[in-house]
Amino acid sequence: MENTQPDPVSRADAALERVVAIQAQIDALTASRTEAIREFEEVFAVAYPPESGRFLERAARAELACALRVPERTAERLMGEARVLVEQLPATLAALGQGLFSYRHAQLLVGELSGLSAADMAAVERVALGSAGTQTASRFARTVRRLRERRDPSTMIERVKAAHDTRTVTLEPAPDGMAYLTAYLGAVDAEAIFERLTDAAHRTVADGDPRPLTQVRVDILTDALLGRDRGKGAFHGIVPTVLVTVPALTLLGRDEPATLDGIGPIDAATARRITAEAKGLYRLLTHPETGVALSLGRTRYQIPTPLRIWLRIRDGSCRFPGCTISTRHSDIDHTRAWDDGGATDHDNLAHLSRGHHTLKHHGGWSVRQEAGGRLRWTSFLGREYTTEPEWAADPDR
Repeated sequence: MENTQPDPVSRADAALERVVAIQAQIDALTASRTEAIREFEEVFAVAYPPESGRFLERAARAELACALRVPERTAERLMGEARVLVEQLPATLAALGQGLFSYRHAQLLVGELSGLSAADMAAVERVALGSAGTQTASRFARTVRRLRERRDPSTMIERVKAAHDTRTVTLEPAPDGMAYLTAYLGAVDAEAIFERLTDAAHRTVADGDPRPLTQVRVDILTDALLGRDRGKGAFHGIVPTVLVTVPALTLLGRDEPATLDGIGPIDAATARRITAEAKGLYRLLTHPETGVALSLGRTRYQIPTPLRIWLRIRDGSCRFPGCTISTRHSDIDHTRAWDDGGATDHDNLAHLSRGHHTLKHHGGWSVRQEAGGRLRWTSFLGREYTTEPEWAADPDR
């Protein structure tokens, strides 16, 4: 008797399609919930006794929190987001209602666009929505932040100064004898500290330490702060490399923000300070001016330092869909393998984390590189995903 059951690959693909469809329905329902929350707030304000008006916001917040079984702070946030989405970002709410992206994407737009004029908010929203459906929430946050800062760079220096005055270290208890120690500080210093910790952890693991990298990183931090280094010298000889892309006109006094690798936009004043203090500079404008050799063809397999830096700026992170591992801790892969005739050219090279590098070669995934550094991935099930480079994908660049 002939087997009429679909093959396992088709069944797996169909199951995945159901997951995607259900997730789209969930996302669409969050849009409906948002509209309902806004309607609740408006109608509750009419129904609440006028003589008790000074308690209106607190009463509405408590009502919603109890009904949803969430903290009042969460209810307050949901109500605030609903006001902005319904009244100021209707296109975002409509796209969410179609299940095109998650509620987290919508939340990020609300947060990042706070304080902009109505015209600037609409302009950033229009461009940002083109990326929301193809980017993870963390990547989308960086996209929106860049768009915002390019739209309104003049206020960034003042906002950075104000934020700098709120830097702090906090301690929050956690279950099972653990706790969260959180530092809120300048992005440049934070990136440098994290890179130094990561480099030290990589070196420790390379020396045969069996602990996972995440554990080694926190143990090195703990030992250093508590003076328990015991001469191990985890940091010895490690100088963190912080990569900042600075527009040439910013060096001449303009307010256009620079870009800190792994973080996103930083204000022009900080960029000029970093540039002035740098011991060495790479000119990373556009390749006709830099003289960076972007194409070496089949003349050599190894990638020279200037091209490595150019690729690091272009890619921003691992180029596998959804991966945010820094280029600093990723491999540079020949998209078309060297052994198959691939060239050492900028349009045949891309950063992949070690795990995704392995997946490409041994896990049933394939990739081809298109114009502008765009990568088009094909999964084991035959599904296609596209990733854009950090640099070229910037709609305002």
